[in-house]
Amino acid sequence: MRWVEVAAVTRYRIRYSKEGAARFISHLDMVRTFERVVRRASLPLSLSEGFNPHPKFGFGFPLPVGMAGQNEYVDLMLDSAMDPEQIVCSLERVMPPGLRVTGACLVEEKSPALMAQIERSVYQVRAAREELPKGVETLRKCLEDMMGMREITIGRRKKDGRNVIFDIRPGLLAFSVREEEAALIIEMELMTSSSLNVRPEEVIEAVRGRCGLLNNDCHLYFTRTGIVGPGGRDLFICL
Repeated sequence: MRWVEVAAVTRYRIRYSKEGAARFISHLDMVRTFERVVRRASLPLSLSEGFNPHPKFGFGFPLPVGMAGQNEYVDLMLDSAMDPEQIVCSLERVMPPGLRVTGACLVEEKSPALMAQIERSVYQVRAAREELPKGVETLRKCLEDMMGMREITIGRRKKDGRNVIFDIRPGLLAFSVREEEAALIIEMELMTSSSLNVRPEEVIEAVRGRCGLLNNDCHLYFTRTGIVGPGGRDLFICL
């Protein structure tokens, strides 16, 4: 990876995974965790001005508690330039179990905030094959039928406690199922933006309601495998 000499302040995009027990770390605790590990790694973290300085981080859309993430991102602002590979090595030495740093990339300091660049997310939902006694073809036919619908409504609770009817179909971009050894893998690509945000658990809720499959007793393992920009643009592009 090429190291570019730039003036302070510099902005780096960190790619990391969150699996195992770490998937139960809340978003607020993730922010605190990154603040601790960056300090322990002795990175020249840039702080905000004012009476209560705080580190300059930029996270994407938070993962729900209990969901794993394979390619998550956070932007760090540093007071001096560093070799991205050195950043990865320094952070990896102090990351807690279940969290791994897999890359670092210098990005344009004046580019939009990370969250503003995200348009869609890719998810995997894993279930044991015995959770679907009707067989994978039954589930595949259900998914195909749902993709052909013009509207898929579910109930959603707003922050103020109100229950509203929400159409998830415009945010359901792709949907498939495959078998892998003793497991069924459902893959879905969903809109994840400030204007339209569809959650994978809502899609599973729709599958239960329309097809009578994957009931509440099923043990499902959710993983966000990727986050991309408009048109599928890669968000991990180095200067």
